[in-house]
Order: sequence, then structure tokens, then C-alpha cells
Amino acid sequence: MPRAPAKIRKRYIEGQTEVLDFEIEETLLRGCYEVFGPPSMFQTVPCWRRAWDRWRDIVLPKCIEHRPGTRPFAMYAIGEIAPRELQMPLPSVGCFWTLTLTVGKASVTHYLNAREPYIENQCDHLYRLGVIDAEERKRSRKWQRQIEEHGYKADTYPLEASLYE
Repeated sequence: MPRAPAKIRKRYIEGQTEVLDFEIEETLLRGCYEVFGPPSMFQTVPCWRRAWDRWRDIVLPKCIEHRPGTRPFAMYAIGEIAPRELQMPLPSVGCFWTLTLTVGKASVTHYLNAREPYIENQCDHLYRLGVIDAEERKRSRKWQRQIEEHGYKADTYPLEASLYE
């Protein structure tokens, strides 16, 4: 049985096809590339904003569909969503990644891989801020259970570069 043609998202800029690089997509989505840690490519808020403005229409819908109850880290980095604050100090052991961005004269520290109880759950944070509704919160709880049961295999977010041949 033949496969249905893949839906390929391309950007045509000055007659050339542009594909979202997987490292940039991972960084916009998670705030870091899991293997290498915090990004070196986006050190300032304007850098984050340029990349987010360029790729938002691709990353955000996929995030809402495949990772309910979360939003791409880029939305936190540029200030569209208030950052999650620490609830208790991080332990001195372990590897916790932080990214500090300067906005005007203030610095905002983002805790990239801190989990509960050190930091508020992202779904609860977004619900409290009114970014997500009860239906998405319900889908998020179901997705979180799948992640707990099956690990990373349950994260079905498709990287854009993997959709191309």
C-alpha cells in the first residue's frame, strides 16, 4: 500500500528553500539542546526574538499538539510568558542548567532542566497565568502519564528537519 505524501513545510526565501535546523528547533522548544546544554547561539533577547519571529508559526502549533501543557522556551526567553520561579533552592549536587538573559537593566534567570519540587510544574504555571485552558490541562496530564510510563519515546514532537528527505 503506498504511503500518503508527507506534508512538508518549507520557507521560500529569495527563491531558495529554507528548512528549520534541528538544533535551532530544539533550542527554541526546550531552551537548550539536551546533549550540549544551554545554547551559545542565542545569548541575548534580540537573538531569541529574531529566531522566534522567524520560526514561531512552525514550532508553536506542533508544541501545542504534541506537548500539551507546555510552551516553547523561546516564549519565556523573550518575555511573552513570565518565567517560572524557584520554589526551593536547587541542591548543590546534580547538573542544573540555567540561562540568564538581560532585559534592559534587569537580569532574568531561567532554570532549564529543574523539576518539581524545585520549580513549579509548567502546566500549572501556564494554567495559573491563563495561557492554557482546562481542556489542554487535561490533555497535558494524560501526556505526562505517557511520558512517565514510556519515557522519551512518548514525546511525539516531530522535529522539522526529520520531515524532509
